[in-house]
Amino acid sequence: MKHLNSFYNHHDLPWVNLTWSKLYSNSQTPPQARCPVGSFWWKNLLKLFTPFKNIIKCDPSRGNTDLPWSGSWSPLPLKEKYPHLFSFSKKQKCSIRYFLDNELEANFSLPLSSQATEQLAMLLETELDKPWDESITDIWSYSSGNATFSSKATYKFLVGVTEASPLFSWVWKSSNLGKHKFFFWLLLEID
Repeated sequence: MKHLNSFYNHHDLPWVNLTWSKLYSNSQTPPQARCPVGSFWWKNLLKLFTPFKNIIKCDPSRGNTDLPWSGSWSPLPLKEKYPHLFSFSKKQKCSIRYFLDNELEANFSLPLSSQATEQLAMLLETELDKPWDESITDIWSYSSGNATFSSKATYKFLVGVTEASPLFSWVWKSSNLGKHKFFFWLLLEID
């Protein structure tokens, strides 16, 4: 997940620059919405995007790294907030940048229903009425508000806090040999 953080925040690292320029120079579809391309290492990293998406939020400026309909940039996914409009969407996995740059005909199957037209007006007034700057990269920050990656915080979020049995403490404080302690610890783990 540390590598995904570096990638999506466009850290100035050679592998990040190479991956963006060689694999994702086309900003029509974000990396997480495409079929994984690249090395086996990169494909395995992209498999971690689902848990990564649960702990991170996108603040789009350029809009090339997140999805307009199901991305993490909005508190409630737009496909749930505007279901009628979403049903007319042609490219449901396009980037926000593609959505903003193209005309109505490229984004939606026309003609729109009256509910979808109302939802489109609401979408344009509320969600997309912000300054979009292509010179500034999208910022991915953690739900805690921290912009830097922390392995400890990520682990706590993914695993949670669980109470250990008092037997574990008893086993390690006992005066047995280390290999015996380890064996009893393994037996306790099985339960």
